[in-house]
Amino acid sequence: MLRREQLLSKYRKTGLEGLSESERLELLLIYARCSDAASLAAELLGDYGSINALVNADSQLLVKNSRVSEQTAVLLRLISCISRALYMERFTVKTIKNAEAVKKFFNSHFIGAVGEKLIMTAVSKNFRVYGSKVLALGSQTSAAVTCRDIADLVVHTECTIFFTAHNHPCSPSAPSESDMLFTRKVAGLLSMLGAVLADHIIIGTDGAFSFRENGLVPEPLEGYSTESKGNK
Repeated sequence: MLRREQLLSKYRKTGLEGLSESERLELLLIYARCSDAASLAAELLGDYGSINALVNADSQLLVKNSRVSEQTAVLLRLISCISRALYMERFTVKTIKNAEAVKKFFNSHFIGAVGEKLIMTAVSKNFRVYGSKVLALGSQTSAAVTCRDIADLVVHTECTIFFTAHNHPCSPSAPSESDMLFTRKVAGLLSMLGAVLADHIIIGTDGAFSFRENGLVPEPLEGYSTESKGNK
């Protein structure tokens, strides 16, 4: 109780910025009713490097540590999930007509994601978001989707412009050979259906990658700008 009061007193006086990363995690673990929270906080930060990496870790992996209960693992996981929900509610992007806006839009969809997932978003001719759908959920390294899944989404909307996005939870955003093959496949399928792939975004540990920015979506698209501060 004494240690909790010490940390709370410091927090009340200086705010979150006044607490070190270790102290922030320690206070959280105290409320999770972990014994020897200071020692556990130091151990977890040593293993994961940061609170951000820790809260995005797989809960099943966390509980392999005998000192981390299921309750604690779930609490840590909820941090990133709640953060994603709050971010999306507060910073929802309605129009995505340039690469920077698209990156920001999709980045919010992958906050806290442990495994790969693939999202497809339909937009109007003015690039106003019509709707998004998660087409596939996978492991930390892959997510599978079929042509039929994509075609079903296209034919059930009135839109002809689509974006796709997926994440690399544990690696940089640079596309793999399979990512490039998938993008060409989707672009071809949409073309057959009278639609167009505006862009494919990959969210990785180093930022975001735009296929159109990097010349990997050759089909011209009027009204969509790739001008930005950089490719990442």
